[in-house]
Amino acid sequence: MTKTEMTFAPGWTQEIRKGDGEREDLLSYISDTHKSIYGFRPRGFVAMSWSMDDLRAEAAKLEAEVHDSIERAREERACQAADEAAHHLAYAQAFKPKPVNNRPFANLNVLLADQTSYYNF
Repeated sequence: MTKTEMTFAPGWTQEIRKGDGEREDLLSYISDTHKSIYGFRPRGFVAMSWSMDDLRAEAAKLEAEVHDSIERAREERACQAADEAAHHLAYAQAFKPKPVNNRPFANLNVLLADQTSYYNF
């Protein structure tokens, strides 16, 4: 008897036994994974009449959805971290002390040059 592991939630796997217990393991996996993705167990679950190939295909489809949701969550966390970093940088820049110049007439020549160019005809 061989076993395979299928992911049903981030960081969680479930063993699927090949052979006698495979049908029950797949039914359990499909139910658990559906709850993990959609928040509820499937209603009117008619998978009891499904063939083994149909159960395997459904389990593979749900596992692919789990991996997609994990990737989306990772991307959302990265965007949130970038937004937080930008916010912290903007906050730090807003409260950064302005440089103090103790020489009150240091820029006087620039101010006078601007005024004289304004009055030149």
